[in-house]
Amino acid sequence: MKTLMRFLLVILLSNVPAVVFAHHSNAEYDRSTVTELEGEITRVIWRNPHVGLWVDVTDETGQSLIWRMEAADLLGTQRRGVESGTFSVGQQVKIAGYASTRRAAHMLVTNVLLPDDTEVLLTGNARARWSENILGGGNWAVAADVGSAYQRLGIFRVWTLDRTSRPSFSDSPPLTDSARQGWEQYDSYDDPALQCVRLGMPRVMTVTGPHPIAFVDRGAVILLQGEYFDVEREIHMTEDVIPASAPLSPLGYSIGRWQGDTLIVNTSRVNYPLFDISGLAGIPQSTAVAFEERFTLSEDKTQLHYDISISDPEMFTETVLAEDYAVWKWRPEIEIMPYQCEVD
Repeated sequence: MKTLMRFLLVILLSNVPAVVFAHHSNAEYDRSTVTELEGEITRVIWRNPHVGLWVDVTDETGQSLIWRMEAADLLGTQRRGVESGTFSVGQQVKIAGYASTRRAAHMLVTNVLLPDDTEVLLTGNARARWSENILGGGNWAVAADVGSAYQRLGIFRVWTLDRTSRPSFSDSPPLTDSARQGWEQYDSYDDPALQCVRLGMPRVMTVTGPHPIAFVDRGAVILLQGEYFDVEREIHMTEDVIPASAPLSPLGYSIGRWQGDTLIVNTSRVNYPLFDISGLAGIPQSTAVAFEERFTLSEDKTQLHYDISISDPEMFTETVLAEDYAVWKWRPEIEIMPYQCEVD
């Protein structure tokens, strides 16, 4: 099955424009233990999907070892007020974070103490450890008040993710035998993102991290933009069925209709090889997969609620539903920004 998965990834790579970056699952980090280190910054990378620092650490025996520090994504880091000039080669720093369980001298960094006693918080839930002079941290995606002028925009604005919920079917997914075998053998290092490709459905909607989405009204077509991986989905509003002649693609072909304040989107013709949702990663996905998404405005027009149902007769023994899976909120000052990625 792993051979099959890699074969599918090769096919995907040959048909999808590549972007170059390395992405690793946060699951590899031991969050039960905070590790503190001190050393000199020898290299800084300032890009998506993660800001990175290399720190030369000398241990108690006098041995020098370069640690790779993986921080949050670039755009989230900037939105917390931490800019590229914050870190520079030659700085003596103190570091705190979670060490990798898979890679030696590798850490998910949460706190950096600079020589001037400024403590940089690199994740939203990080708390100060050494200083009262704080830079960064906090939840930049907290919703703002929405005036009547913004309410009249309806769905056509930028939405920032507030939360996702683990679907109930994640605990015991109704998988076919072949899907279960592939899922059990899946390794997070087989993630297509490691191959520097744009992602497909449903992952571009279900596993986006903090990156916002936006809806743009183009009449017969609604454009759904996602900051994560520069996604652009076209939702065709004048068609009743998905054309059988529509080419297969990672994002598939989508048609939409309105039901009150709810935008219902049906998507098929998807050739993205993996199904990913909160609590489930790496389930094989066939080209028979079909999705129905519902984007519903809250009564006060400040929230956008997201449901998604999935049918894949080759991989699931029944249709599964993630109800109220995600909630996005309105932040007037947030814009979709280019997702610039590079490989190490």
